[in-house]
Amino acid sequence: MASISSSPGRTKFGEDAAAYDFARPAYPADLFTWLNECCGFGPETDCLDIGAGTGHATLPILETPVRSILAIEPDAALAARLRSKTSNPGLTIAMERFEDAALADNQFGFAFAATSFHWLPRMKSLARVLAALKPGGWFAMWWSVYHDPARPDAFDQASAHLFSGLEQDPEATSNRPAFALDINARLGELRSAGFAQTQHRLFRQQVAFTPERLAALYATFSRVRMAPEDKRARLLGEVERIVQENFDGAVAREIATSAFIGRKA
Repeated sequence: MASISSSPGRTKFGEDAAAYDFARPAYPADLFTWLNECCGFGPETDCLDIGAGTGHATLPILETPVRSILAIEPDAALAARLRSKTSNPGLTIAMERFEDAALADNQFGFAFAATSFHWLPRMKSLARVLAALKPGGWFAMWWSVYHDPARPDAFDQASAHLFSGLEQDPEATSNRPAFALDINARLGELRSAGFAQTQHRLFRQQVAFTPERLAALYATFSRVRMAPEDKRARLLGEVERIVQENFDGAVAREIATSAFIGRKA
C-alpha cells in the first residue's frame, strides 16, 4: 500500500475544524501533571507548540499557567478554531509551517508537539527545536494511539477489514511496533539530536464512544480523510453499524498516550 506523503496528508485536518475539535479525545490530565513535574514549566516559561491544531495540548499548558506560548499551526481553519477558544494574551498563533518558522536560538524554556511530529522531517526538526530551546529547556512529544497492532481490541478485530486498501499513515512502520510505541527508536532520535535526560511514559485511558462519536473520530484520521469520498462514507457508516450491532450501541476503547521528553544540556 502507498503511504500518505506529508504534503497532502497534513493539510486534510482543517477541512472540518469543528468536527476535528469535537472528535479528538482530550489528552489525559496525568500527562500534563507528569510533564510539569519533569520539565518544570511555569509562570516564567516561554513555550513553543509545534502543530497546535485546535489546542488540545495548547490550552491545558497555557492554563498551567505559563508566560507565553508561540503556537505554530499552518492550517487556517484549525488556527481560527484555536483562537476562538481563548482570549489569553499569552498565546500567539503563527500560521505557518514549522519548517518555515523564524525561531531565535535559546528562546524557549519548553517546547512540545502533540500528535504532530510524525508529519515533520524528524532529525532536522529535532535540531531546530534543540537550537530554539534555552540551555536546560525541555522538549516533549507525544501521540495518542487509537490502534495498537500488537494489542488489537474487540473493535479493532471487528473493523480491521474496513481499512484494506487504504493508504498508510505517515507514521506506519513495517515489522516494528506502532510508531508512537517504538520507544527505543523515538528515544534514540532524541539522543542522536543531542537531547539529554530522555524519558518515556505511557498513559492509558478508557473512553466511551457512541456510534456517531466513534465514526467522527475515524473521520479525522488522515488515511480515512485521504480515501475517495464514496469509500470514506461506506467506512464511516460501517463503523457506526458495528458499534450499534456488535457492541449494543456503545463501545469503551482504551486510548494510549505515548510521551517522550528530552532536555537541552
